[in-house]
Amino acid sequence: MKKIAIFAMMLTVLALVACQTDPGRYNTQKGAAIGAGSGALLGQIIGRNTTSTLIGAGIGTLVGAIAGNAVDQSQQAARDAARMNKRVVYYDNNGTAVEAIPQARNPQTKCRKVTTRIWEKGKIVKETVEEHCEGKKTTDTY
Repeated sequence: MKKIAIFAMMLTVLALVACQTDPGRYNTQKGAAIGAGSGALLGQIIGRNTTSTLIGAGIGTLVGAIAGNAVDQSQQAARDAARMNKRVVYYDNNGTAVEAIPQARNPQTKCRKVTTRIWEKGKIVKETVEEHCEGKKTTDTY
């Protein structure tokens, strides 16, 4: 049992390190990996047997993947709006929408700010402003 707990902790640490290498993409996979490791660890702590560890890993994988996918959709909408320079809205069948509205492009930095709004059942639940650049940002000031 100790080997399974140690393996789950190593998997969690590995997933957290992987998240640091590419911050802008693949959140579904990152969420699944972190969820699997965390779920396995919690399953082992609670049930103290292999079955509990595997159930925890399965549930953690599912929950982590769902959370990561929501982040991926929001980021994709913002990237598309910045690239096409027009408002982008993605809907799902549950009454949730992601809206991304680009602002003017800064010719000096080649970056564009994008306002992203998450809508649930006709109400805004979250609004963020992100900066998307065509290449590497050359300066921190405008």
